[in-house]
Amino acid sequence: MRLHASHLTKEFGHRVIVKNATFSVQPGEVVTIFGPNGAGKTTLIKILATLLKPTSGDLEIEGRDAIADSLEVRSALGVVIHEMLAYPMFSPYENLKFFGQMYGVQGLEDRATTLLTEVGLQRFTHEPLHIFSRGMTQRFMIARALLHHPSVLLFDEPFSGLDASAKQLVLRRVAEEQQNSKGIVITTHNTELGYLVGTRFFFMIDGRLEEVARKDEITAETLLLMYEARLPL
Repeated sequence: MRLHASHLTKEFGHRVIVKNATFSVQPGEVVTIFGPNGAGKTTLIKILATLLKPTSGDLEIEGRDAIADSLEVRSALGVVIHEMLAYPMFSPYENLKFFGQMYGVQGLEDRATTLLTEVGLQRFTHEPLHIFSRGMTQRFMIARALLHHPSVLLFDEPFSGLDASAKQLVLRRVAEEQQNSKGIVITTHNTELGYLVGTRFFFMIDGRLEEVARKDEITAETLLLMYEARLPL
């Protein structure tokens, strides 16, 4: 099992943002979590990424207690969220070299160059990140997430704000990493792309996680109808 979350809850003051979330991710599985803005998806991803501590609940990543040993499990995680998680005054190449040295990546220079080419940033390898558009930053974050060969990938709204070619890049990379037996969690409100990339589907509405179906059990059309019926008025 790549990841197992049990009864994760997160409170901010009197507000409960994530309510008793329980699910697991197996090797080669892509769990897609659909939900509207404000449903708690980003908070859940940050908890899974060990960037935010839950108020209660348990989280295991590769069999380790990810709450007690958060620093130790981060080498197993590749994370794409809307915060850059990098140094904006540095170039993509400089950032990848820095993080690669932290993780002890072998053949780091070739790995960094190859990834930047794969995500379409070869022309911007030595430009500072702070001049990048949203789509370019997202491409860099994908390269950063894959750099150290993590076993678990976490993508928060990876299709948001991207052009068609960048969306295809995300779809392609997720499919490749799934074939490499990674465990993958994606949050999105895009049912079409989320269905294409996922193997198991959940809804997250008002902080509650609800398992819907596996891909071989439901059509994209039925999934969309179910999702629209669950959205708050």
